[in-house]
Amino acid sequence: MGEASLTGGRRVGTPVVRVASVSDEPSNTASEWMRGTYAVLNDFESPPDEMIRSSFTGDFVYEDRRRGALFPMMGAELVAEAMASFWDTGAGRPRFTVSEILAVRGERLVAARLVVDYDIGFVLEAIQMLQLDATVTRVQRAFDFDVDDVDTVIAELDRLHRQADAS
Repeated sequence: MGEASLTGGRRVGTPVVRVASVSDEPSNTASEWMRGTYAVLNDFESPPDEMIRSSFTGDFVYEDRRRGALFPMMGAELVAEAMASFWDTGAGRPRFTVSEILAVRGERLVAARLVVDYDIGFVLEAIQMLQLDATVTRVQRAFDFDVDDVDTVIAELDRLHRQADAS
């Protein structure tokens, strides 16, 4: 992750954060990136637009693979807008928690349970899978899956890992 700066009292850029694993869960660079980034997002009263945008590669792709998917396939700009809307729901300030690292592959791939909890008790839960770029500093692909779809997540994680090894 890059260095965060302060601009007008607001942090801009991607923060430098390392969060140690608190259990026997698997860990890699991608899992540390995920935990650290979501921990930093909890510090913001309003969406950190520049930080969010700078977290994605130019060829970033997001896929919502939950049943009854809420979002279409999106690139970096649309995902940045969607993430910023988390602060504008009227449901209060979002709190992001990576509650469990389910699996990692290499240094670039992670699957984890993500919980977004709002001040009024509204909670969103999903399994989120991230693939970092070759520099392991920015997200190249992201997926959301239903929390009970672990087998599909692991299969996709393995497929992406094999694909990365082949290139």
